[in-house]
Amino acid sequence: MQYSKANRYLRNTDFNEKLIDRGLKTAAVILLIIAVYTIAFGENNIFEYFKKIQIRNELLAQINQIKKENQDLEKKIYYLQNDPFYIEKIARENLGLMKDDEEVYVIVGMNKNQEKENQENHQEERWIDKIKAKYQQFKLQ
Repeated sequence: MQYSKANRYLRNTDFNEKLIDRGLKTAAVILLIIAVYTIAFGENNIFEYFKKIQIRNELLAQINQIKKENQDLEKKIYYLQNDPFYIEKIARENLGLMKDDEEVYVIVGMNKNQEKENQENHQEERWIDKIKAKYQQFKLQ
């Protein structure tokens, strides 16, 4: 009689171990499926991660470009504050100014195609137009 109870107990423990083993395997498979789904299709999936890395790299490149522009502008500010030769050069180029003892020569006879190319390449506002605009603003006040 005791032998049959022990035998029944052993059979129940084998069944319980198989049930627990099967449950653990099922839970592991379900967790694996959930992990794969989250990585591939979740809100922060791997594709979004790579897009964010690309955007980050583009923004870092823009930051470096802006830093370089800032350095160039700081140099220009320094020269404008401290270098009279640079100030004179800028005044001659942008405002068309000249010294009292200088003569300015204008070369005429440029091809119309060359004129159009120069105008397209040099889209900056002419110095005389800047002066006219300032005069109009002053006149309105």
